[in-house]
Amino acid sequence: MIRRFPLMLLSALLVTAVPAGATTTAATDVVACKKIADRDQRLACFDRSSDSLEAEMKKAGESWFGGLFAGGDRTEADFGKHEAPPPVPTVDTIQSRITSMRLDAGGRPTFVLENGQVWRSQESARIHLKDGDVAIVSHSMLGMGYQLQVGDLSYSLSVVRER
Repeated sequence: MIRRFPLMLLSALLVTAVPAGATTTAATDVVACKKIADRDQRLACFDRSSDSLEAEMKKAGESWFGGLFAGGDRTEADFGKHEAPPPVPTVDTIQSRITSMRLDAGGRPTFVLENGQVWRSQESARIHLKDGDVAIVSHSMLGMGYQLQVGDLSYSLSVVRER
């Protein structure tokens, strides 16, 4: 009885890991083994059916969770190896039409863009907007902030996103 308990527990866990309504042939075979009266034949049945169920669950785990719960490394060379996640696309610059601009008490402009973003300059500047001017916001040279360039101006402003 003690030898069969881990196998029965494993079988029960594997069967319950199958999504509701998706009973597989391997899961049905494991459950059918319970009906065999002879203990040696029943154990042999559990061994056979649990192998196919384990293979099915590994395949399902790989497809559902990207291999997270697939169980174990495939080869000795894979042991402890971390796969890098796929690269996430990044945005380097944005362009959006300026819908409004206001100056604070220090003369620093705040730009409201058509896409809903609000950018505040960290320096005072005299800017005269033309109707339909487009702001181009990009990473600064050292990547430690953002630069905003308006239209065809020859300079850019250091900005911080407020919203």
